[in-house]
Amino acid sequence: MIVRSGAGPDPWSASGSSVRQLWPADVSRLRLADHPRLDEADAAALVIQSPGSSFWYPETGEFLLVTPWRHRPDITTIHTFGAFSHEPELMRAVIDYGRQAGYAALVAVDLNETRHPAFYARYGMIKIEDIVTYEHRRPGSITSPGIDSDLAFTRVEPHDTSMITALLELDHGAFPWLWRNSSEEFEAYLRFPGVEVWLGEVGDAAVSYVGLTNYRSWGHLDRIATSPRYQGRGYGRLALQMAVRRMVELGARRVALSTQGENARSRDLYARTGFDRTPNDDYALFAVVFDTSAAAPS
Repeated sequence: MIVRSGAGPDPWSASGSSVRQLWPADVSRLRLADHPRLDEADAAALVIQSPGSSFWYPETGEFLLVTPWRHRPDITTIHTFGAFSHEPELMRAVIDYGRQAGYAALVAVDLNETRHPAFYARYGMIKIEDIVTYEHRRPGSITSPGIDSDLAFTRVEPHDTSMITALLELDHGAFPWLWRNSSEEFEAYLRFPGVEVWLGEVGDAAVSYVGLTNYRSWGHLDRIATSPRYQGRGYGRLALQMAVRRMVELGARRVALSTQGENARSRDLYARTGFDRTPNDDYALFAVVFDTSAAAPS
């Protein structure tokens, strides 16, 4: 069980540390004036997502902002690094709290603020994923051939609880522990502008799904999955073609996506369908795994 403390005195205060848990009332004192991606309103909204998990240094306004990973209650992620001279104390506080609160893991996505792996190793964080990226500059070329198939796609609407339930079951069967979506993640994702999710079925069986985002002339395949029971039958390729076709219909002239570096099946599919690697966009995930039993393959 995850136990979250309330605003007010905390163990870091009692120990004499200058690091404090960050609460909404503290946000106005954060060092945000020149932050490129975060303003006060954004920070306040993010702090309440995982109460007690974020920390700050009142004397300087430095902070580490921690939120739920993929809207999950069992994993948190360092959303924003806003610390300099007191980063070590803040990192230790965030990790100590995650362990004491009963989270399964704390994740850091090394994307916007690239750090040397030694930085993460200093705090016991290990690299758990390399994410590799791809782009197709002529997406229309992989959507034109008509293919007869028994796989039929239906668009998923935010209010359709039965389809979201089917999505969750398929998602949890197809993805490893870290990447499984929560129902809250799907609900938030489906309401995001430009997002579409399509569920592929054969008869009454949920076989695959895709999630995509359209940005005018550029599309991104956010999610693609095939049920393990139906892998090896070409449904993954059909799902990819369907997703790219839809993005082209919406005006995409380029389509991008990413996948786990160790996912040889997906990487082979993308290479065979004309996607080019974009290594400058690759990134890595680091984590402290507090509960190794939760992370074990199921």
